Parts: sequence; C-alpha cells; structure tokens
Amino acid sequence: MLSFLKHFRERWNNWCGDRDMELTIRRHLNENGFFGQSAKLKNVRCVAIQRPGWLQVFRFEAIVRVRIETPDDAPDPEPEYRKVFGLVRDDIRHNINTVRVFDGEEERRELFGRWSEDLIRLRGAHGL
Repeated sequence: MLSFLKHFRERWNNWCGDRDMELTIRRHLNENGFFGQSAKLKNVRCVAIQRPGWLQVFRFEAIVRVRIETPDDAPDPEPEYRKVFGLVRDDIRHNINTVRVFDGEEERRELFGRWSEDLIRLRGAHGL
C-alpha cells in the first residue's frame, strides 16, 4: 500500500495538467536536438503569474535523449541522456507559449528573473 501511495505521489508531482503546454514543450525539445516525445517531464510548476491570470510562467525539468546525427553506414551509437531545466511563458490572451531549455539551473534563474519582473511570484519561486 505504501509503494502505491509513493507511486501515486510521484505521478501527481510530475503531472503537467495542461496538454497544450506539454505538447509545446515536447515540440520545442524535438526542434532543438532531443527526442521530445520520449522526454520525462518532472516538477512542472507555475512559479509566476500576472493578474488576472492571463500570463503565467512555469518551470520544469526533463530527462531527454539527445538526437545524434550519424552517417547512414555507421552503427547506431549508444543513447545519450541529459537532464535539462526549462521555463515556459504562457500568454493565454495571445495564445503564445514560449519555451526555453537550459543545461544548468543558473541560466534558468536568470531568465526567470527577467520573465517574472512585475509578476506575482508564487511561493517557492525563489528556489527554482
């Protein structure tokens, strides 16, 4: 029973909750050298918002497989996985989702500082 509850808690923590945003993140990963469809998204959280809620900033982490280009006659290389950190700026009024992915948390924190200027930072946002 305890393992079931742990599994359920982990699924709940890693649940995105917004299908369009999840597809946008996966599409961005595909366009930037990763296999986005197989990415494991984690800790998707809203960290800043502008009243009345049309503009939101989300953070996420992902374990992604790197897309390696090889010549046709070469054997397939071993898959390489990487942990990336990302931000999503979701503007519902204009239907614009902007996604950025970084290798380190410091870069993400810097962009979060710019994107969240004049927004309400939700609890825990300082600990991106």
